[in-house]
Amino acid sequence: MKRTVAVAVLGLVFAFATTASAAPIAPYDGSNPFRCKTQKVGTGVDYPDPGADPFCVEFDKTSQNVTDFGIADFVSKEPARTAAAAPKCFYYQHDHWTGSVVQGQQPEVWHWDGEYYFDKARGTGGVSVHNFRIGGQPADMRPYVPDAYKPYFNADGGGVKVINDQGPDPNCAAKVDTPKERRRVYRSGGHSYRPCIPPGGRIGRAHVGLADLGARRKALHKRLGKPRTAKRGIDRWCVVGAANLSVAYSHARRAELIRSTARGQTVDGVGPGSRAGKARGALHLEHRFSIGRTNVLAASGHRGSRLFAGVGNGKVRWLALASAGLRDSRARADLRRFR
Repeated sequence: MKRTVAVAVLGLVFAFATTASAAPIAPYDGSNPFRCKTQKVGTGVDYPDPGADPFCVEFDKTSQNVTDFGIADFVSKEPARTAAAAPKCFYYQHDHWTGSVVQGQQPEVWHWDGEYYFDKARGTGGVSVHNFRIGGQPADMRPYVPDAYKPYFNADGGGVKVINDQGPDPNCAAKVDTPKERRRVYRSGGHSYRPCIPPGGRIGRAHVGLADLGARRKALHKRLGKPRTAKRGIDRWCVVGAANLSVAYSHARRAELIRSTARGQTVDGVGPGSRAGKARGALHLEHRFSIGRTNVLAASGHRGSRLFAGVGNGKVRWLALASAGLRDSRARADLRRFR
């Protein structure tokens, strides 16, 4: 019963923070993208500055009890909270949810802390949930998250940014169409984001997902989008599922080594997260060198390229594909620069 009620309430959170047509675009850590003063109103709706936009609020929703009708009081105030948020162009909310039978006493039925935002000027929004508990015990919320959002969550929680298929609101976009207006509204110079790329498939003889060995740097940027970081011949993209894809380039600016930590990118059923014993047997791995506490092993019989596996604590941490002629010394140097 506790689990059923908690899931129902959590569903309301996702319904408020996103729409059914919203498509995920990137992880969201719950940070506030806007420049604003947080209006802490506790369990009520008495906002010190109801006309603010960006409109940033913090609610205490920890009094969702049964015996004192706390749940009824909470439900009665939600329409007013939604009504205050709906007309805003820029909205951020931080809140704390606790359900109980008797206020302040065990058993705790549910609990989580959440952050949500929407930005009508960009047509984006996000939801982040952490400290999720059911019946007073830490719980993995992934089974209760919409399928499209599951890759952005883990056992400790998580969050996702989404983009609405209706796009930006022109009236809100007009409020941030100059550098001065953007500096007034957004933190970090304009709330830009670079979406995480999808894994894009398995590891083959000459590719890791959508990244091809030997591809020119500009070609990879065109295919995968702008990397999260790019410096000294190394590019790094974040990958959906809390992973990353890193590429090292030769002096001719062609991809000579590609490393992935994405669990979905595998060779013969082996990928990041696989047991080391299984990897050694399936890929015929032999030790080549070490980088810190990671043992780097190479697969035998991988024609046309070289396959490396980084192993530590009994598991595969990453897989990397390198050009066939790449020497161990150069591979080690590239992999060290990925750290």
